[in-house]
Amino acid sequence: MLHAATTLRRAIAALSSLMGLVAGWGFVLCAFFIAFEVLARSLLRFSTQSTTEVSGYMLAFGMAWGLGHALNTRSHVRIDMLVNRLPQKLRIWLHLLSLLLLGVLMAFVAKGAWDLVDESLLFGATDISLLRTPLAIPQGLWAFGLVVFLLLIAAMLLENLLLAIAGQADQLERNLSSRGYVEEAEEALEALGAAEPRR
Repeated sequence: MLHAATTLRRAIAALSSLMGLVAGWGFVLCAFFIAFEVLARSLLRFSTQSTTEVSGYMLAFGMAWGLGHALNTRSHVRIDMLVNRLPQKLRIWLHLLSLLLLGVLMAFVAKGAWDLVDESLLFGATDISLLRTPLAIPQGLWAFGLVVFLLLIAAMLLENLLLAIAGQADQLERNLSSRGYVEEAEEALEALGAAEPRR
C-alpha cells in the first residue's frame, strides 16, 4: 500500500512540476506584456487597454499552479524553530498535523473556487474590460491549480501517514521537514553545474 501511495504522490507531483513550469513561463510572458504596454504608451501613444486584466489573470492562475510544485520541493516559507528542537517522535506527528490542517484549509478554498466558476458559468459572467473575457476561463484555470494542490496534499498525507505507521520516521522527515542550509547550498551548486545532481 505504501508503494501505491508513493506512486500516486509522484504522479501528482509530476503534474504539479509541469504546472509550475507553465506558471513560471506565464510570469515571464506577463513581464514582457507589461514591458510592451509601458513602451507602447510612452513611445507610440498606443495601449492594448487590457494589461491589468490579462496580467491579473496570469498572476492568479500562475500562483495557484505553482503551489503544488512549491510543496513538493519543500519551498514554502516555514517557521519551525520550535519544532526542530522537539523529539523526532513528536516532530513527525506535528509535520502530519500541519499537512492535515493545510489540506483542510485548501479544501475550503478549492470548494469556494469551484463554486465561483459554477456561478460564472450559470450567469455567463464576463469581465467589464475591452476583452469581455468569460470569467469562467481564468477562474477555471485558477481553481484547477488549487484542486491539484489539494490532491497533492492528500497524496502526501497518505504516503507519510503510512511511513509513520511503518516506523520510517527518517524518510517522513526527509519528505516533510523544511529544507536546511546544506540542501539549499547543494541546490545552488547543482544549478551552477558545480555538483552532481541528487538522486
